[in-house]
Amino acid sequence: MMNSKFLFLHVAIFIAILSFTPTSAHNKSRKSIAPSAPTSSQADYKGSFSAQVNFKGSFSKVYAFGDSYTDTGNAYHLGALKTFVKGIITHNSTNNLPGYRLSNGRLVIDYLCDALALPPLTPFKDLSTNSSAGVNFAIAGSTALSSDFFINHKIAHSLMWKAIPESFQTQIDWFHKFIQDTECKGTSLSECKIDFDNSLFWIGEMGGNDYARLYGSTVAVRFLTELAVNHVCKLVTTMLETGAKYIVVQGLPPAGCLPLNLALHPLHDRDAMGCSASANAIIQAHNELLQKKLDEIRRQFSGCMIVYADYWGAFHKILSNLKQFHFEEPFKACCGAGEGPFNFDLHCLCGATGSSTCADPSKFISWDGIHLTEAMHRHLAELLFNQGYCKPSFQDLIKMKTGT
Repeated sequence: MMNSKFLFLHVAIFIAILSFTPTSAHNKSRKSIAPSAPTSSQADYKGSFSAQVNFKGSFSKVYAFGDSYTDTGNAYHLGALKTFVKGIITHNSTNNLPGYRLSNGRLVIDYLCDALALPPLTPFKDLSTNSSAGVNFAIAGSTALSSDFFINHKIAHSLMWKAIPESFQTQIDWFHKFIQDTECKGTSLSECKIDFDNSLFWIGEMGGNDYARLYGSTVAVRFLTELAVNHVCKLVTTMLETGAKYIVVQGLPPAGCLPLNLALHPLHDRDAMGCSASANAIIQAHNELLQKKLDEIRRQFSGCMIVYADYWGAFHKILSNLKQFHFEEPFKACCGAGEGPFNFDLHCLCGATGSSTCADPSKFISWDGIHLTEAMHRHLAELLFNQGYCKPSFQDLIKMKTGT
């Protein structure tokens, strides 16, 4: 069996990178600088994504959960993450894209809202703006396992932006607080549940950070996978029991295909995609178990629509057809530093003095060696929502919702 330590090392360093203070992540002489501003094509938010099925009006609200691949500002507004990520985070309030993202532009969740003709989601920690179209509860760096799990096992990392992580439970607590204090205030529970019939629940990536937190511990990989998947499913069932009827659950992306992972792993550890075989093997096991568990939940909640977003499959489709998707650099970071094929240096991250940003991010899959570019998110969204990379398809979800 492939050595699982590779994956733990990759994700552990990934989380640590997002968690270092400037004095530990960079040399003291370095100053964090913002990456180049998006081009005009990137800044044009409206009309950038067209659905083959008419999504407009299908849902009036979206509630999102997840980690940095979905977070639009919660980790930033929690405070401790601000100092470091100011150099690699994007804040584009001038082009109708409010919030803070670990990318050079839009995420898949942004394209989803665009397809539904809804504005970008407001992060829960910044409800000063309009939340009538839904709320984003995702937190960068969050875990599927509860915070108590890490406390009880005495697993804490001082180098991470929170030694004990925020977990899915934090997001559930935020959701219930929002429902009680804002969304359903002054209405009965039954009336509130009826309103959820017009809401889409998006559960983004959840579980990858757990592998990082447990690197070097005595917890077995298989046991960890079962725990992580069970906690993701607990989030799903909690939403269903609250009244959710339409839920999309995202699988984990192939972490072994990121420049950070490729830079750390030996050349002999490669799969057919050119990515780390050992890392991706664990991710595949996670996704397979998640799909099996979702089937069980579907039988329990037969009147609801639970969709699996095959992020892995969509990513693989793009890697196998780079020219079709207009990518030229599958494994090289757009923003970074260092020689070699990955443009990634742990000591000179995107935004640090000495790093640089590519002229055309649309030709790159990776933004900073860890997160994806807006172009990659756009193509992933196209495959997920229009090309059948959801199970059942996203079109089937829309048809069930609209009765067509």
